Formats: sequence, structure tokens, C-alpha cells
Amino acid sequence: AMLRRSRLPAFGGSLELPAGRLRLDATQPLAWLGDEPLELTHREWALLSLLVTNAGQVVGREDVLSAWKADPSDTSDNTNTSSNALEVYVHRLRRKLADSGLSIRNVRGLGYMLETTTP
Repeated sequence: AMLRRSRLPAFGGSLELPAGRLRLDATQPLAWLGDEPLELTHREWALLSLLVTNAGQVVGREDVLSAWKADPSDTSDNTNTSSNALEVYVHRLRRKLADSGLSIRNVRGLGYMLETTTP
């Protein structure tokens, strides 16, 4: 977890992908597709932030679930967050990123990977 956090900008700013259309604020749960803000829940933002930070690499399901449990801003009772709940959040993010040139790929048995799609 400390290695993942070390890749985040030290003093805020935003995370941008090479595709340039998706931007995330590293200090607040805010994201934009182009100039349009994305409506994201805290868990959706945490998942997207983790995927953007590790773009092109597989993020394990356990990594996402542990990131949700470590998020102090998430006030929901996440002690029994199931793997099925993760599937729901991934599905929601896929719909929100549908026209962005980005896709969340399921790597069977390992986790998820954010990658750019070719038009």
C-alpha cells in the first residue's frame, strides 16, 4: 500500500492519463472526462484512482478491497464488502467511461487493468 501511495503526487494536483481525456484530482474525489465532471461515489473514485495510478498494470481484487477499507472518508460499513460489490462498481465505472477511449479489462483470476482502446 505504501508503494502505491508513493506514486501519487505529493502535494495534490491532478492525475492525468496519456489519453488526456480523463483527469482526477488527487486531493478530492473529483474527476473529469474532457471538460465534463464525472459524478462518482467515494468508492468509484477510489477504484478509478487506483486504476489510473496503476494504468497498464493489473490491480488485484484484494488491493481494491483493502484500499476501500483504508479510506477514512468512506463512512459506509465496509467490513463485509463482497467481491460482488466490486463487480457492481466496475460495471458502473465502465458505463461512465464508455466514450472516453479507456476501458477496464478483467484479467481473469488476477484483477482489473485500465487500458486505452483504439478507435
